[in-house]
Amino acid sequence: MKPNPTLHMGFHDATPYVGFHKDVRGVRGLWERFNAGLLDIEERRTPYHQLLLGEWQRCSSLGVDVAMTKGRRLSDDEFRLRREAEQLLLETSVPIVQDVGHFLVDVPGIMILTERTGTVLHITGDPAVRERAAVQSGIVEGSQWNELTAGTNGMGTALAKGQPVHVFATEHFCEGWHSWSCAASPIFDADGQTVLGIIDFTTIEADFRDQALGLTVSVANSIQARMALHRELERRRLLTAFSDAARHYPHDDMLALDHAGRPVMHTPNERCRQITERWVSAGSDDTVAVRTTIDVEAPNSGTRIGTIVLLAKPSGYQRVFRTEFKGTTAIEQVGRFGEFASRDPDTRRMFDDLQRIAAAEVNVLIIGETGTGKELLARQVHACSPRHNEPYLPVNCGAISEHLMESTFFGYVKGAFSGADPRGRAGYFESAKGGTLFLDEVGELPPAMQVALLRVLEDGSFQRVGSCETIRASCRIIAATHRNLEELIAQGRFRQDLYFRLKVVQRTIKPLRERPCDIDVLVDQFAEVMRRKHRLVAVNFTAEARDALKRYHWPGNAREVRNAIEAALLCSDGDIGLECLPPEVLRRAEPEDRSASAVPIESMASVRDYERQIIVGMLRKYRKVNQVAQALGIARSTLYRKFAELNINQSEFTGADIQPGADY
Repeated sequence: MKPNPTLHMGFHDATPYVGFHKDVRGVRGLWERFNAGLLDIEERRTPYHQLLLGEWQRCSSLGVDVAMTKGRRLSDDEFRLRREAEQLLLETSVPIVQDVGHFLVDVPGIMILTERTGTVLHITGDPAVRERAAVQSGIVEGSQWNELTAGTNGMGTALAKGQPVHVFATEHFCEGWHSWSCAASPIFDADGQTVLGIIDFTTIEADFRDQALGLTVSVANSIQARMALHRELERRRLLTAFSDAARHYPHDDMLALDHAGRPVMHTPNERCRQITERWVSAGSDDTVAVRTTIDVEAPNSGTRIGTIVLLAKPSGYQRVFRTEFKGTTAIEQVGRFGEFASRDPDTRRMFDDLQRIAAAEVNVLIIGETGTGKELLARQVHACSPRHNEPYLPVNCGAISEHLMESTFFGYVKGAFSGADPRGRAGYFESAKGGTLFLDEVGELPPAMQVALLRVLEDGSFQRVGSCETIRASCRIIAATHRNLEELIAQGRFRQDLYFRLKVVQRTIKPLRERPCDIDVLVDQFAEVMRRKHRLVAVNFTAEARDALKRYHWPGNAREVRNAIEAALLCSDGDIGLECLPPEVLRRAEPEDRSASAVPIESMASVRDYERQIIVGMLRKYRKVNQVAQALGIARSTLYRKFAELNINQSEFTGADIQPGADY
């Protein structure tokens, strides 16, 4: 179930709640002057104060009562319905929260579980703190703590930002919460994007522990892992139901949709493939006639986990993608390969190539800048291949610790090393048996792992760590990288023989700045996806906003477009105009009257200077190395190398040292 951002205050680009020195009295004075309208202009100049004041200003403009002392509580009937709708989240989360509670017996605080709108579902912890929270602030099961109803607070702010936060005492907008300090972390569904709820640790301001944020992140991760397992079991039940239906209706075309209405399987023919692509792009396909549907339910709870859709017989052949005309000008038809859509002729030819390549048992290497959609292509190659019913396993090679590489890829046996699972564990090659192993950021592999991978590709066999038994590898390899592997080979940092093994077929995705015809396609596609995701009404972009979007050079490619469109939708009250667009889009958009022969902005400075500018901007924005690496779509090891190459001093731009191992 997806969050409803209409309850949030809008998109937030950064958090003032982690990484700053906490000055309760100083912030209290700032809060008083803000509410009295007596702020000095000098007080707005520090990053911390700018961010805090921005948060408070949003609360004020939305009409949040600064004098609020108790949270809003749902009626008994509303809360009962909400709990019934969130049974899976409760069943998954409460046992973990209770287990953690056993270790917090002497800790003066409470742990809170909310669902996607900030409604408290479960509270556990110190009885005295729990009673005080209920009496003093109305923090009880059934109360709501999204930002629209309660201003800045741990639960609501983590929900709005989609990231861990620490809201300390006087940082709260409402005076009634100033005696509390909160650390909170979002719980994501198996897709890694949909926020299901929040884990929050709240205590009296004087009793706050520095470890609280790490605790909530750890608990949220445990819940996510259990949720991912549950979703995988649901998927397998759904696939079994699809196979049963295919035997009962051998002459019908069918789709299998998961709990969120996303296609997970279809009858293996061209018609169903095209319908599935449209469904993935738009969330449904209104042009398809449905003959009947079959609900698939969980065996014990009876909860619907998916649907089998039987399609009506086609009345004739229909093209999925048509060329549109506006006046006398023809608009290139949009081609789609899975979720990847493009008007660019070169990219559409690549789609045709990959469609044919998918049927062949060859390794594929995909080259492309960060955010261009390499994983989308890899996933669709798998979906169009004879292996589509077998596992598809994506692996980020840059995110694995070097000393764990072999055991992660090849698995290990009992007693292989200290701290190993006593039962042993299968590695990626075994887990992807019969399917596809996607090696993202393959250029980040260390030399020793390159040798081990080459050995597997050459003879198709490997051994678990600590074992002499040979295991046959039976998966297809699709690799991807944003790096120039030929340059790495020349520098001695990547093996040439491994490169040739991986690039049986190689395709390069053009960056978005080289296919400007796709900007409109992506804007419309992401606007519809985000509208459905957040349950918003249909919106239009003003001509000025579209022009600004087209003039921007999009260094983050499609990923940056997606984030910008989501931010714009959440910040708009109606049509999306210039005021809804991220500042960098407006700041770096080229002027209207620039001639076609003018030099692009990104060509005016050296690539090195431009790259440094991007990384420094991200450091100022996120303050944490792992968040910067994630936003740029690169491995942390790559980012540290960039720091050295570009002479970037982390503390100079963040005001505090960034810890390489920080998780939030």
